[in-house]
Amino acid sequence: MPPPPRRNAGKRPAAGKKPAPPAGITPTLLLDQVKNTASWALAREPSLPAVTVLRGAAELEPRWRKGEAAEDYLVFLLAAHFTTVATFVPTDVDQRIRQHVWSHLSAARLASAIERVLVVAGWDVRPVTERHVDLDGEVLAGHQGEWFSVLSGALGRALALGDAASADRARGWMETELTREAKLVQYARKHGTPRELLSVVTTVAHNLGDLSRVVDTWAPAIAASDIGRRYARLGHEDGARFDGAFVYAGALNKQLMALENHRFLPLRSARPLRRERAFLLPFGPYFYDWGKLLGATPLLADDERAEILQALLGVHVRRTEENGCLRAIAGMNAGYPGGVDKLGKLISAEGRMAMQRGGVREALRRSEPDFLRRFHAAVQR
Repeated sequence: MPPPPRRNAGKRPAAGKKPAPPAGITPTLLLDQVKNTASWALAREPSLPAVTVLRGAAELEPRWRKGEAAEDYLVFLLAAHFTTVATFVPTDVDQRIRQHVWSHLSAARLASAIERVLVVAGWDVRPVTERHVDLDGEVLAGHQGEWFSVLSGALGRALALGDAASADRARGWMETELTREAKLVQYARKHGTPRELLSVVTTVAHNLGDLSRVVDTWAPAIAASDIGRRYARLGHEDGARFDGAFVYAGALNKQLMALENHRFLPLRSARPLRRERAFLLPFGPYFYDWGKLLGATPLLADDERAEILQALLGVHVRRTEENGCLRAIAGMNAGYPGGVDKLGKLISAEGRMAMQRGGVREALRRSEPDFLRRFHAAVQR
């Protein structure tokens, strides 16, 4: 009888065969995707820290293919995510930076990777997003939710390993950020304008959602632990902490802002929107000035404006109760000589029909101060 096969067979590739490449998108392909949606960021001077990382794609790729650059690859993924997450077509690396990258790390490598994430979390987000709030000397954005999700993935791994030091390091950033965001909610309630308050609660609700979604992926016993329960439902009544700031933010977001800040997928088809930093989408429903810019800017040709108008009408048809795209159309109407009816000659028959519907015509008649007065009347402090 022949001897049984060796159990370590496969650890080395057979002669003449190359080892399988590591899992994940290649750095050069990911850089191409960033160029597709945020070329303006790559051209910015002085260079952003993220862009400096991204420009190293060609040097990183051969090292990554050999399995020699795991941490550098993590930072590269984070740089791509940082640069594009607030654009119309974000790079799709969420699962990898939130879960996959952490799942097999040893304690020593975990500690080092967490330190790399904390450096990225300190980058200034304002150059790459319009959805940020500057309030009381602080900057709040959805990017902090992305770092919540990444570090909660690291925390889940640390807890699984029983690595108290790494768990404390990840939790330290998370607790500090949660405390900061709770204080900003309370500050905005007392001192902020209605727009500032609504922008804060929208951002906080998004950030807490990012955190809880990753906690839900932890091993069941860890998710059910005291730490897991602490982070799972911060914006809900049964998770009330931080003096109720997050419960308040969750309720106000659900009442007024959740519908106004979905993913706006139809706008992905309008490629001219990706061309300039100035075209990034602000918080909904505050799209009037953005639409006015699109209507007036010499950076767009009329056929490109029409393409954007068509996409905005597509959003309205899908979500007739949402206000932001209607306010953008009203802004384009104010900014473009001849108004959107003139641009309507360049869009499809279906789009022209949508422009004649009551919601669009009412939006064109309503002034922005009147809209804001009515919208803000529902804000409860």
